[in-house]
Amino acid sequence: MHAVIDRIEDGQTAVLTVVGGGEMIIPVKQFKFKLHEGMWLDVEFNPNKKAESKSLNRVKKLQQELLSRSNKK
Repeated sequence: MHAVIDRIEDGQTAVLTVVGGGEMIIPVKQFKFKLHEGMWLDVEFNPNKKAESKSLNRVKKLQQELLSRSNKK
């Protein structure tokens, strides 16, 4: 996927226009390089199974805590 930096708002937020339609708003601090308006980017998303698993385990643990609290009443 390709995108172009349409604008940078307050030096904090990059607004990217995606080729084919759409827009992404990303904090400038997420980038490891200096940005400027009109800069073209190759955009790639990859699944993060480790983070997903960690998040699901956290949710399951919270659900178990809530169920155990409601069973004590």
